[in-house]
Amino acid sequence: MSKDSNHTMTANGFSQTNGFHNQTNNGTTLNCESSEGSSSDGGSEMRVEEILIPVPWGEIAVKATGNPNGHPVLAVHGWMDNAGTFDRLIPLLSNSFYVVAVDLPGHGLSSHLPLGVPYHFMDFIISLRRVTNYFKWTKFSWLGHSMGAALGALYASSFPSYVEHVIMLDLMKPLTDEDGSDYANKISVAVDQFLALEEKIQPIPPVHAYDECINRLMKGTGRTLNLKAAQALMTRGARNLGDDQWAFNRDLRLMGPSILRLSNEQCYVILSKMTSPTMAIKASNGPWFSSKQSCEEVLEIYRKNCTAFHYVEVDGDHFVHLNEPEKIAEQINQFLTDSKLND
Repeated sequence: MSKDSNHTMTANGFSQTNGFHNQTNNGTTLNCESSEGSSSDGGSEMRVEEILIPVPWGEIAVKATGNPNGHPVLAVHGWMDNAGTFDRLIPLLSNSFYVVAVDLPGHGLSSHLPLGVPYHFMDFIISLRRVTNYFKWTKFSWLGHSMGAALGALYASSFPSYVEHVIMLDLMKPLTDEDGSDYANKISVAVDQFLALEEKIQPIPPVHAYDECINRLMKGTGRTLNLKAAQALMTRGARNLGDDQWAFNRDLRLMGPSILRLSNEQCYVILSKMTSPTMAIKASNGPWFSSKQSCEEVLEIYRKNCTAFHYVEVDGDHFVHLNEPEKIAEQINQFLTDSKLND
């Protein structure tokens, strides 16, 4: 949605842009339209569809761009973000791709999990498997930012025959419990934080003016988002309740740490099963999120086991793909069409 869009509320409290609804494959397609810009290779305007995929607890919302007969690419956002994180990058990609950007459960326009049910990082793999099953994909490429990159590595390790390429944007590995000595205490902290956050959920969420939401979003990322990037995330990240009163869509429970976390050893064993051609793009000013040593060990695992591996460092911060997508678009286009790149 944009700041001036008209919206209706769904039964689960989330907004859907007013438009033509078409039932398809047991899902709902919203707003079939063409994007304002054309693809990077000079093709015609790209077809954009908003699709709601039914799941047992509600719906998973995805934004599909391009020709459904094109090469499928699953685009997965980072923690507390949404599919809008790819809105400025996708128009720069080849029109030979069919890019499906997902709102993970509790994010964007997707349903929240039922009350009492915590969010576990690993469980997102189940949700993403539901998405790929819905599209009946047997071969596809993965484009993931931050947490979405970590999920891509785990998915490609678990279902190696399905994933043709993996592109990891500014996260080299899943977050792990690197030490392990204090894991019992981390469990207790995670449990208590979950229960405390659950108590804070209100039937009517706090509201703010649109500009204040933008400011909060930019402040929450340490001002690493520029204005256009923040506006892109807001299109799915908040809903207008009327009179410039906006509420964030994301589930408050996501702010708590996951009670489950892999050890380094477990992570390394899993990632050693990933064989897909992989490109890791590291922002020069972005955080590593894990120790530099463990990241280097994982990069070595990719070099050893992936049929092709390419490591790229670009100037920028953690949201370089959204702030300055032109810095990485051509490298992604090249990699997805020629996966023989290697260090």
